[in-house]
Amino acid sequence: MIVKDLHLVVTRAVGLSCGLAVFAAPLSARTQAQLVHCGADTCLRLSGHRPAVTTAVRIGERELAVDGGRAWQATVPLSTARTWPVARGYALNLVLADAGSGMDRAERVSLPPGALGSRIELVSLEVSAR
Repeated sequence: MIVKDLHLVVTRAVGLSCGLAVFAAPLSARTQAQLVHCGADTCLRLSGHRPAVTTAVRIGERELAVDGGRAWQATVPLSTARTWPVARGYALNLVLADAGSGMDRAERVSLPPGALGSRIELVSLEVSAR
């Protein structure tokens, strides 16, 4: 009887700790950004998971049009993505906003290297030998 009760307590404790580990994991580990081709252009595809289908995905004050349910993705042309507020050029601040509960969850999404960098066209380049 004591062994059976102890087994039940240990099983519940392990289950509870595993459940807490899942909810405590950072969202940024689940949200990804990658460059993809969309027609003749290059686009930025963001994908991740949200708590509910009604949870809005925002960057800055702009709500993204996402496809999917709790597992979502959004594909945006680079010309649009370059207008977003970017933190040091390598990460975006993304917000999952749940209107039902009024809770917002912010996360940083790592960008592919050079994804939102700007191009500089040179008019001339001078090279000299020393």
